[in-house]
Parts: sequence; structure tokens; C-alpha cells
Amino acid sequence: MILVFTGGQGRPVAIVLALLLALTFALSGAHIWRHVSNFVFDSYQRLFPREVNRFPVVIVEIDEASLASFGRWPWPRTRLAKLTEATYRLGAKAVGLDIIMPEPDSLSPDIILTHRQDVSPFVREELSKLPSNDTILVQTLQRTPSVVARAAIIDSSQPIDAESRQTPVMVIGELPITRITSYGGHLTNIPEIELASFGCGYLNDTRDQDGVVRSMPLLIAVNGAIAPALSLELLRTAIGINWYVIHGSADGIKGIQLGESFISTDPDGHIRLHFSPAYAGRRVSALSVLKDELPAGRFADQVAIIGVTGVGTIDVAATPVAARMDGIEIQSQVVENILANSRLIRPSYAILLEVGMFFLMAVILVLLLPRLHPGYGVIFFLSASVFLSAGSLFYFIKAKTLYDMSFSIIGNVPILILLLTAGFTTANRKRQELNAALEIERLERVRISGELQAAREIQMGMLPEPGSIEGLPAHLEFYAMLEPADEVGGDLYDAFMMDDEHFFFLVGDVAGKGVPASLFMALSKTLCKSIVLRGNIPLDDLMRKINGEISRENQAMLFVTAIAGILNVRNGELQLCNAGHVSPILMHPGQPFQPLDVNGGPPLCVLEDYRYSATYMVLRPGDMLLLISDGVTEAQDSFQALYGRERIMDYLNTIDSTDFHAQNICRGLYQNVKQFTQGAGQSDDITVMAVYFNCPN
Repeated sequence: MILVFTGGQGRPVAIVLALLLALTFALSGAHIWRHVSNFVFDSYQRLFPREVNRFPVVIVEIDEASLASFGRWPWPRTRLAKLTEATYRLGAKAVGLDIIMPEPDSLSPDIILTHRQDVSPFVREELSKLPSNDTILVQTLQRTPSVVARAAIIDSSQPIDAESRQTPVMVIGELPITRITSYGGHLTNIPEIELASFGCGYLNDTRDQDGVVRSMPLLIAVNGAIAPALSLELLRTAIGINWYVIHGSADGIKGIQLGESFISTDPDGHIRLHFSPAYAGRRVSALSVLKDELPAGRFADQVAIIGVTGVGTIDVAATPVAARMDGIEIQSQVVENILANSRLIRPSYAILLEVGMFFLMAVILVLLLPRLHPGYGVIFFLSASVFLSAGSLFYFIKAKTLYDMSFSIIGNVPILILLLTAGFTTANRKRQELNAALEIERLERVRISGELQAAREIQMGMLPEPGSIEGLPAHLEFYAMLEPADEVGGDLYDAFMMDDEHFFFLVGDVAGKGVPASLFMALSKTLCKSIVLRGNIPLDDLMRKINGEISRENQAMLFVTAIAGILNVRNGELQLCNAGHVSPILMHPGQPFQPLDVNGGPPLCVLEDYRYSATYMVLRPGDMLLLISDGVTEAQDSFQALYGRERIMDYLNTIDSTDFHAQNICRGLYQNVKQFTQGAGQSDDITVMAVYFNCPN
């Protein structure tokens, strides 16, 4: 039983649901779907992190080994000065200090003396001649292309120092200050250090609500003034220029220009990072630098960032590729993303594209699913989901562009469920209606089958029983059998004594099968017997009259093949007439069996006034006449091979003289045909008749 899947009743609701989901996502999708999108994009980064062929940034880390060798943090700034100078000597183009020094070094001699009143005047005088630790660091920063770090503060009660300088900036176009992340104040280094450095950059990151760093600002606003990030300042210093240029418009920041290089940004001045793992090859221990263990030029063509990574002093944050990543590592990856132009891009039209893909998929489901089998609908949904996911991943890998198709897929799940539910409800109702119709049809088939069985019994009851023919002499054996292909058939036979001397027999075949053929068979048999019993006339005239009578009653334009005979039971004189039927076979024990070439004409009802001719012959005692319908010769096996006349003759030649009886011949031939057609259905009615003439007493 096959049901047509129709979910038309769910279409209006599905369309309304799709419109509501699309409108909601288009208006506030960035907020309500942010966690899902972040999960998708973070998964992409974990699967396909940024490939790094070389490290343009070197992290000089004050790690556990450095702290164990030179003492706990904070170090005196003389050591920081030595570390900065040694890093520069190794070839670094610029040195950034991921360290904020807002107060003078407490380890400077002048500060130590203020707390040690027990120091002798001589020692105090000698120590006062030494420069402070901050002065030594300042002198180092002045001769080194260096950048020191700052930290912006959201709300600051302290006024911004008028001497707190920012790197000069040129604006091309409009500066959308409201689009840039703003802070009320900042935490800076002591003025001497900031004035000595080549630049000051901010360390601030922009963590999402889940605490994960996915993007970093290159520009921020501090108390209304544009300020650069540490990474931007480090690159500007390495290039050797004194300012940077902002390209902007009313829609936001377009990018930042450093010399001849242009850095594209998001409208808020951020860049979305494509992270790589925290490779050990990016890091060098400060211990190795201070002990002069590295070869000359080790940092050539690199920028260096000095920072603290020792346990207890480290600044860490979560990123898409790691639950904990050093802040200095994140700063270095910002520089690498800029230099490799590998930042991730989330286009401004991305949400509209994602909504469009959702709506397109929803429209196809609404249009096609009610017309398809539910399995095809699910296959389409899964195929479309795979296609959209693969397209999103392809753009991430090849174009560093972020399209989130999760809403297009997940958003269509309720639409698919709605349509499937409506379809199954409709299909279930139709199934119940179909079951009721099938039950009615089954009952009707039972009724028709019963009627056909009754018709079969009536039809078979019209045929004379071989052993009950009234007046049949003892020396004449007669047997006949008929097996319809369906419940009722179109074959017929008849046999009766016309008078004390003459025996009439007939085998016929109505063209066709089933009820029409059976009705015409009954009509033909009745008319034939009626005409024969009217008077003893020659067989050729008898066939002409039978043809005329049946033709007048033939509204369906059917025709009948027939062979009829009249046998004088006393002397064996036989009249035969063949109206387009299979030729009879004459058999005599001990002699070759042969088909008889009998006179006659076309089948009955073909030519209404046709004058048939008969064949006259005499049966000898021991002769048997075998008559069949074409259901015997045209019986087919499972390979559609025909039984044919040759197999009839082959079978008859195997009959022993002890079995030479009418009933044995008929039943044996029938069984042989059935054995040949084993495994194939009966295609036509089968009729077999035998008349055996023996010596009269």
C-alpha cells in the first residue's frame, strides 16, 4: 500500500513561522544567536587553526626559569633595561614591553636610602651619585626603538595628565568616534619612561560575554582621544614612521594606514583574530637573552615583545583555540594577523545572507515537501544542511570569511517537523480512508469471487458428465474434461445421442476469456444443441445453421472455433467438420498416430452465410479420436516455450495398449501439460475429449 504524502494543511502555519523566525533573526540575530555563532566559528578555528610558516614576532618571556635564576618579580628596571638592550642587539626591529610601570622603581638607590637611616654618610654619598634604575631604563629606551604598554580604564576619577601624549594620527574621511570602544581614563607608566619610548600602546582586549577573546582593538578612545593598541604601535615603530592614518566614514572605520601598508578593520576599529596554537617556537626565555646564549641576529626581521609568563604573574584569557592563553601571546598573534593579512572577516551583510539562506530553504521545504514522500523531504533537508555547512567552512578556509549557516539549518528544523507532522496527520487520515475503501473493495471482491464461483459451477454443470450420457452404447467410450484459465472460461464441449444410432460431439473455443467468453460459450452451446436436436441432417448443413443462429445473437462480435462430429455407433461412419479449430488426432493401437485433415471453414460468426463442408470417414474397431482446444498446444512454461503438437504426439506414442482408454488418454495428456507448465500460470482454457470406437456386439 502506497500513500501519497500531503502536508498542504501545514503550509500556511509553516510560512508564518518562517517569516517570524526570519524577521526575528534579521532584527536581533547578532544577540540571540551569538553563542551559537561563536561556537560554530570557534569550532572552525579549532579544526583549522592559522598556519604559521615563520614567526615575525618573538616573545621574550620572563618565565619560571628566569625568575628562578634572577629572583622574583618585579625585577629592578636596570635588569629590564639590560634585557631590552640585549633583545635589540639580537636584531629586533622594535621592542615592546608588555609591562606597565606606573610608579618609580622601589629598588633604585635613592629610594632605598630613604628607608635606611642606618646607612653611613659615606655610603649614602656614594650611592647618591648613582643614577636611578628608572634613569638607566629611560636611557636604554631612548636609544632603542621601543614601545611601552598602557591600560585603558572604563571609569577613572583621576584627570588625564596633560603631558600624557598620544601618537599623532591623521584622519581621512569622517572619524566615527562613537563606533570606537571608549574609556574614561588609563593607567600609564611614569612620565620619564613614556617620554623616552618611541610609542605607547594599549593592552586592552575585548572579551565576549563568555570571557573568550575573539577580536582585538587596534584603536580605542581614551577620554575622547584616539589611541593605538600596543600591536599597532609596535608595527609603527618597527616601520619607523611617526604617525598613522585612519580611513573612516559615517559607517565606521575602514582601515588604518601605516606608511604604504593598509590594515583593514571592522567598523569599530577591531580585527577578528584567526588564532594559531601557542607554538613554543614563538618564545624565547629571558634567561637565554640575559646570559647571551643566543647567536647574533637571532631576532633579525622580527619584532619582540617582552612580558612576564611566570606562574602567579601571568595575564591569561580564553581564546577559540585554547582555554588559557597568555596575554602576551594574544598580542603577538595580533601582530601576526596584521602582517599576514589573515584576520577573519564577518561581512556586514552576513546576517542578511544567512536569513536569505534560511528563507530559501524554508520556501523549498514548504513547496516541495507536501508533494514528496517524507523520506525525500528529510533527505533534502540533510543534503541542504550539508551543502550550507560545507559552503560556510569553504569560505572560512579559503577567504577567511565568517558565514554562520547554523540558523539556516536549525531554524528550519521546526518548519520541517511542522510539515512532517501535518503530512503524517493527513496521511494517517487518508490511510484510514483508504483502509475503509480497501475493506469495501475486499468485500466486493469476495462477493464477486463468490458469484464467479457460482457461475463456474453453473457453467461446468452445463457440460455433460462423461459417464452419464443417456443412450450411449457400451462399445463406445467417451471422456472429456475442461479446465478454465479463470473462474469461468470460453471453452465448451458437448456430447449426446441424437437418436439410437447417431452420437453427436463438439469441442469449441470462444475467442477470449473470462465472463464475456463464458456467457457466449453458454449461448453457443445452447443454440448448437437446440439446432442439432431439431432433426437428423448432414453435418455440413448443420454447421451452416449453427453459424447463422449464433451470428444473429453475437452483439459483442465474438467468434467461436469448433470441431463437430456425428458418429454412427453401429457401423463407425463418421462426419467431421472443422470451423477453424485445432485438428483432431486419430489413434489406433500399434499404428502411427496422425492428425486428421478435416474439411470445414472459418470459425463460427466470422462469415454468417458461409457454406461449410464435412469430411466423411469410417472408424475401425479400436480407433480413438482425440480432440483438444488450443489451450493444450499453446500452454507455456516459465520460459514462455509452447507445449506444441510435437509434444502431444511424443506423449501419445508413450501410451501402452493397456492404458488405451478414453479417460486415461485425456487425463494423462492433461497431467503431461501441467507438468510442462510447472511454475507458470495457466494462460488459456484447456479442453481434452476422446471418443473410442470398439467392436459392436
